[in-house]
Amino acid sequence: MSTRLVLSCIIAVGTALLAAPTAWADGGSRCGKGHTMSHHGRGHSVSGHMLRHLLSHQQEIGLNEEQVAKLRTVALDADRAGIRASADRLVSERELRAMMWDAKTDMPAIEAKVKEAESFEANVRIIGIRAKRDMMAVLSPEQQTKFKALGYGHRHRDGGTRADAESSQGSDRQESETATPAG
Repeated sequence: MSTRLVLSCIIAVGTALLAAPTAWADGGSRCGKGHTMSHHGRGHSVSGHMLRHLLSHQQEIGLNEEQVAKLRTVALDADRAGIRASADRLVSERELRAMMWDAKTDMPAIEAKVKEAESFEANVRIIGIRAKRDMMAVLSPEQQTKFKALGYGHRHRDGGTRADAESSQGSDRQESETATPAG
């Protein structure tokens, strides 16, 4: 009985070890952020998170059906553009990897491909920022205030980074300090 158990464990471990290399279709190369290249752009909606947040608080924000339809259209258009841009970036990354392995490829061509891949990455980010701003533009100023009060605006300030949010908060503090009468 114990021989069967040991044999079963050896077969299970051997199968797992043989199957592991196929899990990394791209050879397990890393992008420098701890993710494999296939991780980026997979299933992450550019504007889906914001749309879900808006729709889950539709009553509290006071969205009408026309606004909901417009928000869904903006989100769908952004997702389409984001998926295309992400695919372009992934193709460019794969081409770059192939160029790097080819000893005949000259450095200027590799440098151009690196710049191309970076421009695709920037394009993906710009699409996301534009989508968030377009979605906020659908809301009235009162609805925008309600939406931000629900906790969305603290991290996602119109698609900007945390540094953008902190610099904006710093300027708000400076304005309130200068507006306070001394005395």
